[in-house]
Amino acid sequence: MTAGLELDPDQREELARLLAGDTLGALLQKWSRFVTAVERGYDDSIYEYTNDLSVRDRLERVIACASPGLRAQLEGVLAAEDKRFEAATEEAARPLGVAYTGWWWRRVPLRRVGELAQDLRDQS
Repeated sequence: MTAGLELDPDQREELARLLAGDTLGALLQKWSRFVTAVERGYDDSIYEYTNDLSVRDRLERVIACASPGLRAQLEGVLAAEDKRFEAATEEAARPLGVAYTGWWWRRVPLRRVGELAQDLRDQS
């Protein structure tokens, strides 16, 4: 998942500091797996859905703290997954979390099944 990044040694060091023990590959893979689940029809609870959304928050915090060159590369790597997520979701009636500002917190799956479908109906 990090194949699109060509980092110089300073950028590698900066990224390691920003990730604080996580790996970029692991975070990107979690986001990608979540997007795939949303495309197929996310059926876990609203609590699991919002927990999975928080991975994108973590990636956004890394991007926000990165230098301009690293930020551009990270945004480029995330762009395709974000586009897939947008295509598999629609605007929610209201944000799923009060304290969260990322656009992804205002998106719900087009294919609502199982527990998530019921949870979203209950919130209406």
